[in-house]
Amino acid sequence: MSEEFPQIVSDEEFARMLRERDEAARAIRLGHDRWNDSARAPTNRPSDGLPESTIEQFFPQIARKLVMVWPSEACAAYLTSLIVTERETRQGFPPDVIDDLLMLHSINDIILRNAGTRSTLNSISDKLPPHF
Repeated sequence: MSEEFPQIVSDEEFARMLRERDEAARAIRLGHDRWNDSARAPTNRPSDGLPESTIEQFFPQIARKLVMVWPSEACAAYLTSLIVTERETRQGFPPDVIDDLLMLHSINDIILRNAGTRSTLNSISDKLPPHF
């Protein structure tokens, strides 16, 4: 098989990937109004005893979305959309948050590659610079 062409996935694998994408999109869409309700006071939730990450502290709506789609191709796409943007009006995240987003993207990518669900060719992560 030529190395120029991506590996073809089975019909079952393709169907599973479509279901995963649709479920993640539905979860994000259903929670969108609830997460963007800035008038609602934050609720106290049980703590696991660990300090909150910078994403949880400053962008709890993003943290909740990430929890809902973690780990998946949809999560990789969402993280990429947060890190890479063509919108000129976007202010951008603080450096600590960018570092956390890049780290999460790398971990998600490793999990998917180890599970064998991510193609090494034309992956969404190919658009991101390596994070060390």
